[in-house]
Amino acid sequence: MSWWLGAGVGFLRGGPVGALVGGSIEHFLTKKAKNTLKQGLPGICDQGLFVGCLVVVLTRVAMVKNSVTQHDIAVIYNFFIKNLHYGREDLKYVDHFIAETRRVNPDLKPIVEQYRTASGNHYNLLLLALAYQILLFEDSLSEEAQQCINQLAYFLGVSYEAHDRLRHKYSLEALKTPYTILGLKNSATVEEIKKAYRQLAGEYHPDRVAHKGEGFAEKAHLKFLEILSAYEELGKIHGFS
Repeated sequence: MSWWLGAGVGFLRGGPVGALVGGSIEHFLTKKAKNTLKQGLPGICDQGLFVGCLVVVLTRVAMVKNSVTQHDIAVIYNFFIKNLHYGREDLKYVDHFIAETRRVNPDLKPIVEQYRTASGNHYNLLLLALAYQILLFEDSLSEEAQQCINQLAYFLGVSYEAHDRLRHKYSLEALKTPYTILGLKNSATVEEIKKAYRQLAGEYHPDRVAHKGEGFAEKAHLKFLEILSAYEELGKIHGFS
């Protein structure tokens, strides 16, 4: 067990996740659990790496709230209980991953990248859905929690459309995206994007609203900056400036 924990520390500091799980998979994933995972979630390239990264990502997401609650841990446990038929003794290995993640606080991006590699890029929405279950509080999300979710979705390569469908399942309002800020559908062409930007930028430009009073001008300026940011992001996506 001490070797397992030592490997865990190396993993969370940027070492290879595969090395950690490869040495401890006999403990972390029993033969029965591996067969259950194969049947329930087919197409996973590296089962140990998959479940290890899943626990670390979800713990890291929970830490956005400055504490990992019993509710958060229950969401993680439920994945293993329902999908891998884990018992209390098996969950002790999950507890070690959670504890080491909380202690080291690793960067999210490289862990997500390894999750995608391990899953064969098949279960990105699953991880995002579990993150929503952790961060949702009384059917709402704090601004910081939503930023974390958006970052995770970006790292996972989840499209705006797929993300919105997931949000709908949780009765959340439509995702605010660069397209919606410009009043466009996700299928908008480059010309439509540029046209919408010119129209909105002109409408909210500081020089155009200065005469309407300080309060209105301040709100318009913030809207203008939001429009500009959305246009720049879409420029990166579609390759224009």
